[in-house]
Amino acid sequence: MHIGVDLDNTILDATSAHLQYYNRASGLSLTPDDVNDFYLYRLYGWDEAERDAIYNKYGHEIHWNSSPLPMAVEILQQLFNQHQISIITARPLLFRDVTIEWLKHHKINYHNITLVENKLQECINSKVVVLIDDGPHYAEEFALVNKPVILYEQSYNLSVTHDLVFRASNWIEVKKHLDYLESKLNLI
Repeated sequence: MHIGVDLDNTILDATSAHLQYYNRASGLSLTPDDVNDFYLYRLYGWDEAERDAIYNKYGHEIHWNSSPLPMAVEILQQLFNQHQISIITARPLLFRDVTIEWLKHHKINYHNITLVENKLQECINSKVVVLIDDGPHYAEEFALVNKPVILYEQSYNLSVTHDLVFRASNWIEVKKHLDYLESKLNLI
């Protein structure tokens, strides 16, 4: 099975690293409990241009200093041996090198990596069967075209519901959903 996997807040805790550097830039003291928006920069009152300036300044450190979520590395290693794994992230190309180095550093194997905003089109083009992601808009897009998504649960995606959206609050649940989807697909 070809599995697409997002990075930020799916494989790793991007929120904590973003908050550390965004708080430094803004003088605020936001915590993970304050996060209720997928677009974190909006919590700081920034527009996209302000976000881009700060993100471009601190992005390398944000991405390098993010920690893997519990069991993500171990389960991804298992999945790599049984399936085709494509990392599909909306990170800008500017951060491709630090992303690849971070994955190597944490011993996360994958078959392909793509940095792209339009994940749905990428998954269709590369024949990804299921996407694991935290983005509410990605889950909704996939559900609309009858593609299953495992939605890594975050405070900002709780309103997304659909029969093809499988919620997971940890990587053990991700693996259970993948096993279920694989058995269901094998019956077809």
